Amino acid sequence: MNTDAIKIELIDWITRLSDQYSINKLLSLKKELNKTAKIESEIFGSGKHLIEYISDDFNEPIDDFKEYQK
Repeated sequence: MNTDAIKIELIDWITRLSDQYSINKLLSLKKELNKTAKIESEIFGSGKHLIEYISDDFNEPIDDFKEYQK
């Protein structure tokens, strides 16, 4: 069984839960896993698709800052 199929099976099972004890236990497990797992933004290269365009003159001096340059 592949990962996506397992996720779907788990989601289906979770939606059918009705007792508060099981739901709280799952919530506790989620919180515990979030503490130990790396956050997506901390993973090297996770922001590589955020920049869509960089101008050709990106490294050129900005006219507004000429008075501050030597």
